[in-house]
Amino acid sequence: MIFAPFAEAQSLNHIFQKKKKGLQLPSPEPPDKKYIADYHKEFTARIFGSRKTTTYGLHDKGFAQNVIYKPNTPFNVGVGFNYRIIGINLGFNLPIINDTKELGRTRFLDIQSHLYGRKLIFDVYLQFYKGFYLPNTTVLTNNNDGAHYIRPDLVTVNFGLSAQYLFNGKRFSFRGAFLQNEVQLKSAGSPIIGGTFNSVLIHSDSSVIPAQLRYDDFFNNVDYNSSKVISGGFHFGYGYTFVFPSNFFFTAAATLGVGVNHTTLRTRGSGDGMAGLGTDLNGTLRAGFGYNSRRYFAGVHYTGYATTSSTPIIYTSQQFGAGNIRISFAKRFTLKKKLLGFY
Repeated sequence: MIFAPFAEAQSLNHIFQKKKKGLQLPSPEPPDKKYIADYHKEFTARIFGSRKTTTYGLHDKGFAQNVIYKPNTPFNVGVGFNYRIIGINLGFNLPIINDTKELGRTRFLDIQSHLYGRKLIFDVYLQFYKGFYLPNTTVLTNNNDGAHYIRPDLVTVNFGLSAQYLFNGKRFSFRGAFLQNEVQLKSAGSPIIGGTFNSVLIHSDSSVIPAQLRYDDFFNNVDYNSSKVISGGFHFGYGYTFVFPSNFFFTAAATLGVGVNHTTLRTRGSGDGMAGLGTDLNGTLRAGFGYNSRRYFAGVHYTGYATTSSTPIIYTSQQFGAGNIRISFAKRFTLKKKLLGFY
Protein backbone atom coordinates (compact mmCIF):
# COMPACT_ATOMS: atom_id res chain seq x y z
CA MET A 1 0.00 0.00 0.00
CA ILE A 2 1.31 3.47 -0.86
CA PHE A 3 0.75 6.58 1.26
CA ALA A 4 1.21 10.15 0.06
CA PRO A 5 3.88 12.19 1.91
CA PHE A 6 2.82 15.29 3.84
CA ALA A 7 4.95 18.30 4.60
CA GLU A 8 3.03 19.69 7.55
CA ALA A 9 1.68 18.07 10.70
CA GLN A 10 -1.66 19.79 10.25
CA SER A 11 -2.19 17.76 7.06
CA LEU A 12 -2.06 14.57 9.12
CA ASN A 13 -4.52 15.99 11.60
CA HIS A 14 -6.83 16.89 8.76
CA ILE A 15 -6.77 13.36 7.36
CA PHE A 16 -7.46 11.55 10.60
CA GLN A 17 -10.24 13.82 11.80
CA LYS A 18 -13.56 12.06 12.24
CA LYS A 19 -15.12 13.17 9.01
CA LYS A 20 -17.29 11.30 6.60
CA LYS A 21 -14.58 11.24 3.97
CA GLY A 22 -12.32 9.08 6.12
CA LEU A 23 -8.74 8.30 5.20
CA GLN A 24 -7.70 9.92 1.93
CA LEU A 25 -5.13 8.04 -0.16
CA PRO A 26 -3.82 8.99 -3.61
CA SER A 27 -5.93 8.26 -6.67
CA PRO A 28 -4.73 7.91 -10.26
CA GLU A 29 -4.89 10.95 -12.51
CA PRO A 30 -8.27 10.91 -14.31
CA PRO A 31 -8.28 9.95 -18.00
CA ASP A 32 -10.09 11.45 -20.97
CA LYS A 33 -13.56 9.94 -20.44
CA LYS A 34 -14.22 9.82 -24.17
CA TYR A 35 -11.37 7.31 -24.57
CA ILE A 36 -11.07 5.48 -21.24
CA ALA A 37 -13.63 4.30 -18.67
CA ASP A 38 -11.97 4.21 -15.25
CA TYR A 39 -13.21 1.58 -12.75
CA HIS A 40 -10.29 1.57 -10.31
CA LYS A 41 -12.65 2.37 -7.41
CA GLU A 42 -14.55 -0.84 -8.06
CA PHE A 43 -13.41 -4.26 -6.82
CA THR A 44 -11.95 -6.28 -9.71
CA ALA A 45 -11.66 -10.01 -8.98
CA ARG A 46 -9.91 -12.44 -11.30
CA ILE A 47 -8.86 -16.02 -11.85
CA PHE A 48 -5.86 -16.65 -14.07
CA GLY A 49 -3.32 -19.04 -15.46
CA SER A 50 0.23 -17.86 -16.05
CA ARG A 51 3.77 -18.87 -16.84
CA LYS A 52 6.79 -16.81 -15.80
CA THR A 53 10.11 -17.46 -17.43
CA THR A 54 13.63 -16.27 -18.06
CA THR A 55 16.24 -17.02 -20.72
CA TYR A 56 20.01 -16.91 -20.86
CA GLY A 57 21.67 -16.96 -24.26
CA LEU A 58 25.20 -17.00 -25.70
CA HIS A 59 25.65 -15.40 -29.12
CA ASP A 60 28.71 -15.65 -31.34
CA LYS A 61 28.50 -13.89 -34.72
CA GLY A 62 30.74 -16.48 -36.30
CA PHE A 63 28.15 -19.26 -35.91
CA ALA A 64 24.65 -19.77 -37.27
CA GLN A 65 23.22 -21.29 -34.07
CA ASN A 66 23.12 -19.70 -30.63
CA VAL A 67 23.15 -21.34 -27.21
CA ILE A 68 19.96 -20.38 -25.39
CA TYR A 69 19.26 -21.90 -21.97
CA LYS A 70 15.71 -22.08 -20.64
CA PRO A 71 14.33 -23.12 -17.24
CA ASN A 72 11.68 -25.77 -16.71
CA THR A 73 9.01 -23.50 -15.23
CA PRO A 74 5.46 -24.56 -14.32
CA PHE A 75 2.14 -23.23 -15.55
CA ASN A 76 0.47 -21.69 -12.48
CA VAL A 77 -3.18 -21.04 -11.73
CA GLY A 78 -4.36 -18.48 -9.24
CA VAL A 79 -6.66 -15.73 -8.05
CA GLY A 80 -6.21 -12.01 -7.59
CA PHE A 81 -7.87 -8.64 -7.27
CA ASN A 82 -7.42 -4.93 -7.87
CA TYR A 83 -9.02 -2.23 -5.75
CA ARG A 84 -7.98 1.43 -6.04
CA ILE A 85 -4.16 1.45 -5.86
CA ILE A 86 -3.91 -2.08 -4.41
CA GLY A 87 -3.38 -5.17 -6.55
CA ILE A 88 -2.52 -8.72 -5.43
CA ASN A 89 -2.20 -12.00 -7.35
CA LEU A 90 -1.54 -15.42 -5.82
CA GLY A 91 -0.51 -18.28 -8.13
CA PHE A 92 -0.14 -21.98 -7.38
CA ASN A 93 1.68 -24.83 -9.09
CA LEU A 94 -0.40 -27.86 -10.05
CA PRO A 95 2.02 -30.78 -10.55
CA ILE A 96 -0.61 -32.77 -12.43
CA ILE A 97 -0.32 -30.37 -15.41
CA ASN A 98 3.44 -29.74 -15.10
CA ASP A 99 4.93 -33.20 -15.51
CA THR A 100 8.03 -32.40 -17.62
CA LYS A 101 10.77 -34.39 -15.84
CA GLU A 102 12.76 -34.86 -19.05
CA LEU A 103 13.61 -31.13 -18.98
CA GLY A 104 15.21 -31.33 -15.54
CA ARG A 105 14.23 -29.62 -12.32
CA THR A 106 14.27 -25.85 -11.91
CA ARG A 107 14.24 -24.14 -8.54
CA PHE A 108 13.29 -20.49 -8.75
CA LEU A 109 12.01 -17.34 -7.11
CA ASP A 110 10.52 -14.94 -9.65
CA ILE A 111 9.06 -11.61 -8.53
CA GLN A 112 7.76 -9.44 -11.35
CA SER A 113 5.93 -6.22 -10.50
CA HIS A 114 4.38 -3.90 -13.07
CA LEU A 115 3.06 -0.52 -11.87
CA TYR A 116 0.81 1.24 -14.37
CA GLY A 117 0.31 4.93 -13.71
CA ARG A 118 -1.53 7.26 -16.03
CA LYS A 119 1.70 8.44 -17.66
CA LEU A 120 4.47 6.56 -15.80
CA ILE A 121 5.04 2.80 -16.03
CA PHE A 122 7.48 0.92 -13.79
CA ASP A 123 8.65 -2.69 -14.19
CA VAL A 124 10.63 -4.45 -11.47
CA TYR A 125 12.18 -7.91 -11.88
CA LEU A 126 13.85 -9.95 -9.13
CA GLN A 127 14.69 -13.46 -10.30
CA PHE A 128 16.64 -16.45 -9.01
CA TYR A 129 16.76 -19.56 -11.22
CA LYS A 130 18.74 -22.76 -10.77
CA GLY A 131 18.45 -25.54 -13.33
CA PHE A 132 18.25 -25.03 -17.10
CA TYR A 133 18.03 -27.11 -20.26
CA LEU A 134 19.01 -26.60 -23.90
CA PRO A 135 15.97 -26.81 -26.24
CA ASN A 136 18.03 -27.33 -29.43
CA THR A 137 20.37 -29.97 -27.98
CA THR A 138 20.56 -32.13 -31.12
CA VAL A 139 21.48 -29.15 -33.31
CA LEU A 140 24.20 -27.76 -31.05
CA THR A 141 25.82 -30.85 -29.55
CA ASN A 142 26.98 -34.32 -30.56
CA ASN A 143 24.33 -35.88 -28.35
CA ASN A 144 22.07 -37.87 -30.72
CA ASP A 145 20.01 -39.90 -28.24
CA GLY A 146 17.17 -37.35 -28.26
CA ALA A 147 17.63 -36.31 -24.64
CA HIS A 148 17.91 -32.64 -23.73
CA TYR A 149 21.20 -31.24 -22.47
CA ILE A 150 20.42 -30.37 -18.84
CA ARG A 151 22.35 -28.02 -16.54
CA PRO A 152 21.15 -28.47 -12.93
CA ASP A 153 24.19 -26.47 -11.74
CA LEU A 154 23.52 -23.32 -13.80
CA VAL A 155 22.30 -20.38 -11.71
CA THR A 156 21.14 -16.92 -12.80
CA VAL A 157 20.29 -14.02 -10.49
CA ASN A 158 18.71 -11.02 -12.17
CA PHE A 159 17.59 -7.61 -10.95
CA GLY A 160 15.92 -5.39 -13.53
CA LEU A 161 14.27 -2.00 -13.31
CA SER A 162 12.52 -0.15 -16.13
CA ALA A 163 10.66 3.18 -16.22
CA GLN A 164 8.58 4.42 -19.14
CA TYR A 165 6.71 7.64 -19.87
CA LEU A 166 3.52 7.73 -21.97
CA PHE A 167 3.06 11.00 -23.85
CA ASN A 168 -0.65 10.33 -24.41
CA GLY A 169 -1.49 8.56 -21.15
CA LYS A 170 -4.87 10.24 -20.77
CA ARG A 171 -6.19 8.58 -23.93
CA PHE A 172 -4.13 5.39 -24.10
CA SER A 173 -4.39 2.84 -21.28
CA PHE A 174 -2.39 -0.25 -20.35
CA ARG A 175 -4.63 -0.93 -17.37
CA GLY A 176 -7.52 -2.28 -19.38
CA ALA A 177 -5.45 -5.12 -20.83
CA PHE A 178 -3.14 -5.79 -17.87
CA LEU A 179 -5.03 -4.80 -14.69
CA GLN A 180 -8.64 -5.13 -15.90
CA ASN A 181 -9.77 -2.02 -14.00
CA GLU A 182 -10.28 0.20 -17.06
CA VAL A 183 -11.88 -0.10 -20.49
CA GLN A 184 -10.47 1.49 -23.63
CA LEU A 185 -13.53 3.01 -25.34
CA LYS A 186 -11.90 4.36 -28.51
CA SER A 187 -8.74 3.34 -30.36
CA ALA A 188 -5.71 5.38 -29.32
CA GLY A 189 -1.94 5.21 -29.01
CA SER A 190 1.05 6.93 -27.44
CA PRO A 191 4.78 7.41 -28.02
CA ILE A 192 6.90 5.93 -25.22
CA ILE A 193 10.29 6.93 -23.81
CA GLY A 194 12.11 5.29 -20.93
CA GLY A 195 15.22 3.85 -19.35
CA THR A 196 16.40 0.51 -17.97
CA PHE A 197 18.91 -0.86 -15.46
CA ASN A 198 19.94 -4.52 -15.11
CA SER A 199 22.30 -6.49 -12.93
CA VAL A 200 22.79 -10.18 -13.76
CA LEU A 201 24.95 -12.86 -12.14
CA ILE A 202 25.59 -16.24 -13.79
CA HIS A 203 27.35 -19.14 -12.12
CA SER A 204 27.90 -22.84 -12.78
CA ASP A 205 30.11 -25.66 -11.50
CA SER A 206 31.75 -26.13 -14.89
CA SER A 207 32.01 -24.23 -18.16
CA VAL A 208 28.83 -22.40 -19.17
CA ILE A 209 29.48 -23.44 -22.78
CA PRO A 210 27.80 -26.84 -23.36
CA ALA A 211 29.88 -29.99 -23.38
CA GLN A 212 30.23 -31.77 -26.75
CA LEU A 213 29.40 -28.56 -28.63
CA ARG A 214 29.58 -29.10 -32.38
CA TYR A 215 31.35 -25.79 -33.03
CA ASP A 216 35.06 -25.15 -32.53
CA ASP A 217 36.20 -21.74 -31.31
CA PHE A 218 32.73 -20.84 -29.99
CA PHE A 219 33.30 -17.85 -27.65
CA ASN A 220 36.98 -18.20 -28.62
CA ASN A 221 37.07 -21.40 -26.50
CA VAL A 222 36.93 -19.39 -23.26
CA ASP A 223 35.50 -21.88 -20.75
CA TYR A 224 34.14 -19.40 -18.22
CA ASN A 225 31.86 -20.58 -15.42
CA SER A 226 30.76 -17.24 -13.97
CA SER A 227 29.78 -13.88 -15.33
CA LYS A 228 28.58 -10.56 -13.99
CA VAL A 229 26.84 -7.98 -16.15
CA ILE A 230 25.72 -4.49 -15.14
CA SER A 231 23.94 -2.53 -17.86
CA GLY A 232 21.82 0.54 -18.40
CA GLY A 233 20.30 2.40 -21.29
CA PHE A 234 17.43 4.32 -22.84
CA HIS A 235 14.66 3.17 -25.15
CA PHE A 236 11.94 4.59 -27.38
CA GLY A 237 8.78 3.06 -28.77
CA TYR A 238 5.06 3.23 -29.34
CA GLY A 239 1.92 1.61 -27.99
CA TYR A 240 -1.57 1.35 -29.46
CA THR A 241 -4.93 -0.19 -28.59
CA PHE A 242 -7.39 -1.15 -31.32
CA VAL A 243 -10.99 -1.18 -30.12
CA PHE A 244 -13.32 -3.39 -32.14
CA PRO A 245 -17.13 -3.80 -32.05
CA SER A 246 -18.71 -5.88 -29.27
CA ASN A 247 -16.08 -4.87 -26.67
CA PHE A 248 -13.12 -6.69 -28.23
CA PHE A 249 -9.64 -5.11 -28.17
CA PHE A 250 -6.01 -5.63 -29.14
CA THR A 251 -3.17 -3.80 -27.34
CA ALA A 252 0.49 -3.83 -28.38
CA ALA A 253 3.49 -1.76 -27.34
CA ALA A 254 7.17 -2.20 -28.14
CA THR A 255 10.32 -0.27 -27.31
CA LEU A 256 13.92 -0.59 -28.50
CA GLY A 257 16.97 1.09 -27.05
CA VAL A 258 20.74 1.20 -26.59
CA GLY A 259 23.07 1.57 -23.66
CA VAL A 260 26.35 0.45 -22.12
CA ASN A 261 27.38 -2.52 -20.00
CA HIS A 262 30.27 -3.73 -17.90
CA THR A 263 30.84 -7.49 -18.17
CA THR A 264 33.16 -9.79 -16.25
CA LEU A 265 33.94 -13.41 -17.22
CA ARG A 266 35.78 -15.73 -14.83
CA THR A 267 37.01 -19.33 -14.92
CA ARG A 268 36.56 -21.79 -12.05
CA GLY A 269 39.65 -22.21 -9.87
CA SER A 270 41.49 -19.34 -11.50
CA GLY A 271 41.99 -15.82 -10.30
CA ASP A 272 42.24 -14.64 -13.88
CA GLY A 273 39.30 -13.06 -15.61
CA MET A 274 38.23 -10.86 -18.47
CA ALA A 275 36.35 -7.60 -18.02
CA GLY A 276 35.42 -4.61 -20.09
CA LEU A 277 32.87 -2.05 -21.20
CA GLY A 278 30.63 -2.71 -24.18
CA THR A 279 27.39 -1.86 -25.92
CA ASP A 280 23.97 -2.98 -24.80
CA LEU A 281 20.70 -3.41 -26.71
CA ASN A 282 17.40 -3.57 -24.85
CA GLY A 283 13.75 -4.03 -25.73
CA THR A 284 10.37 -4.45 -24.09
CA LEU A 285 7.15 -5.92 -25.42
CA ARG A 286 3.59 -5.79 -24.11
CA ALA A 287 0.65 -7.33 -25.89
CA GLY A 288 -2.88 -8.29 -24.99
CA PHE A 289 -6.17 -9.13 -26.67
CA GLY A 290 -9.61 -10.23 -25.60
CA TYR A 291 -13.00 -9.04 -24.43
CA ASN A 292 -13.44 -6.10 -22.04
CA SER A 293 -16.92 -4.82 -21.17
CA ARG A 294 -18.46 -2.83 -18.33
CA ARG A 295 -18.44 -5.82 -15.97
CA TYR A 296 -16.44 -8.65 -17.52
CA PHE A 297 -12.96 -9.29 -18.91
CA ALA A 298 -11.53 -12.33 -20.70
CA GLY A 299 -8.18 -12.16 -22.40
CA VAL A 300 -4.52 -13.09 -22.86
CA HIS A 301 -1.69 -10.70 -22.10
CA TYR A 302 2.12 -10.82 -22.18
CA THR A 303 4.84 -8.62 -20.69
CA GLY A 304 8.54 -9.17 -21.32
CA TYR A 305 11.92 -7.61 -21.84
CA ALA A 306 15.30 -8.64 -23.20
CA THR A 307 18.79 -7.16 -23.10
CA THR A 308 21.80 -8.16 -25.20
CA SER A 309 25.19 -7.25 -23.73
CA SER A 310 28.49 -7.52 -25.59
CA THR A 311 31.29 -9.39 -23.78
CA PRO A 312 35.09 -8.82 -23.65
CA ILE A 313 35.38 -11.56 -26.33
CA ILE A 314 35.09 -9.95 -29.77
CA TYR A 315 31.90 -10.60 -31.74
CA THR A 316 30.12 -12.26 -28.80
CA SER A 317 27.30 -11.29 -26.46
CA GLN A 318 25.13 -12.58 -23.63
CA GLN A 319 21.36 -12.21 -23.75
CA PHE A 320 18.98 -12.12 -20.80
CA GLY A 321 15.21 -12.06 -20.93
CA ALA A 322 12.23 -12.24 -18.60
CA GLY A 323 8.53 -12.48 -19.27
CA ASN A 324 5.09 -13.45 -18.08
CA ILE A 325 2.18 -14.69 -20.19
CA ARG A 326 -1.22 -14.83 -18.53
CA ILE A 327 -4.80 -15.83 -19.29
CA SER A 328 -7.28 -13.88 -17.16
CA PHE A 329 -11.00 -13.91 -16.46
CA ALA A 330 -12.22 -11.00 -14.35
CA LYS A 331 -15.37 -9.36 -13.05
CA ARG A 332 -15.85 -5.90 -11.54
CA PHE A 333 -18.05 -5.33 -8.48
CA THR A 334 -19.44 -1.99 -7.34
CA LEU A 335 -19.01 -1.74 -3.57
CA LYS A 336 -21.74 -0.11 -1.50
CA LYS A 337 -19.30 0.53 1.34
CA LYS A 338 -15.58 1.20 1.44
CA LEU A 339 -13.37 -1.73 2.36
CA LEU A 340 -12.25 -1.71 6.00
CA GLY A 341 -14.66 1.13 6.56
CA PHE A 342 -12.22 3.83 5.46
CA TYR A 343 -10.75 3.00 2.03
